[in-house]
Amino acid sequence: MKNAIGLILLVCLYLVPCKAQKSDWEKVADLTPTMLSRAAEFKKAVKTDGSYKSAVYVYEHRSITYYLDAPEKLAARLKTAGFTDVFLSCYKALQGDANLLKWQKSFIAKAHQYGMQVYALRLSSPSLFVDDEKIYRECKLVLDYNASVKKEERFDGVSADLEPHTMKEKSTQRPGKLKLIWSKQNFGMGKDNDLLLKRTIEVMKIAQKELAPLKFNEAISAFFQPKVNEGLLKYGGTDEFLQYCDEVIAMTYNSKMTRIWEMAEPLLIGAKDKPQSVGICVKTSLGTTGDDDAPTSLQPQGWDSMIETINFLMKKGAEYKTFKGVDVFEFQGFEIMWKGV
Repeated sequence: MKNAIGLILLVCLYLVPCKAQKSDWEKVADLTPTMLSRAAEFKKAVKTDGSYKSAVYVYEHRSITYYLDAPEKLAARLKTAGFTDVFLSCYKALQGDANLLKWQKSFIAKAHQYGMQVYALRLSSPSLFVDDEKIYRECKLVLDYNASVKKEERFDGVSADLEPHTMKEKSTQRPGKLKLIWSKQNFGMGKDNDLLLKRTIEVMKIAQKELAPLKFNEAISAFFQPKVNEGLLKYGGTDEFLQYCDEVIAMTYNSKMTRIWEMAEPLLIGAKDKPQSVGICVKTSLGTTGDDDAPTSLQPQGWDSMIETINFLMKKGAEYKTFKGVDVFEFQGFEIMWKGV
């Protein structure tokens, strides 16, 4: 009789739905019910439980400052959302800021514990267009850091962001020694725009050799490949970048999902047969516009609109084996949307 009662009790316990247990990182992330629900929604959209990857840009002067006392909490929030890769701003940390260096080591170790990979955001200075030695110094900063810390605190790779199309005549960042000028009038093989892209490829080639075996990627403009297709550029095709990078991050910044896809598709095709080599990057930054003041960020449209956009891009991208997944630029705006404020 006692055995029968015990069996009935076990069956009843099995049939009663149990409250889902939070993972270790969800506990550390300290999320509101709304954020926890939205994290599950985002993770489902980017499909990182499957074969896709999703990276997020994290900057010192935005998100890192906010989480300066809680690197493990930031890592846990990124993990809960479903991000697989982090492109981490590390300029001051690698230049010797002791507090940021300590934070960086703690964050990377925790991110690794949660199964994410962390890339150093370097190789973005316009001075690289005119100074080979700066390339070597940039690479050495990352390599020296990795050599000085524990294995779990090391960067997995480097994410470059050298943007030749910003080297316009009146740009305040354009090096004085740079004679080449990017402009709408300077398209054509052998003209300034083409030569600026040639130099960009040269920088990638040097950096890849210096950084090996670290992983390496580069953010590229969505309009390089179409101009190559039109015969207006010799350099800058997606497949050319991928000779010197493991993957490219397509800067497809627009507020309309159909336009984002129109910008991304030529790059997916241009990557030829290299699998999962192109990430479609959407912008969630605050208060940013593109040329002619066109809106480029999804942030003002809110969370639901962003999820709809990602679902659309994932469905379209799945038609190409070169598609890596959807990336996010950058976490500060994303988190505001996530919180629902």
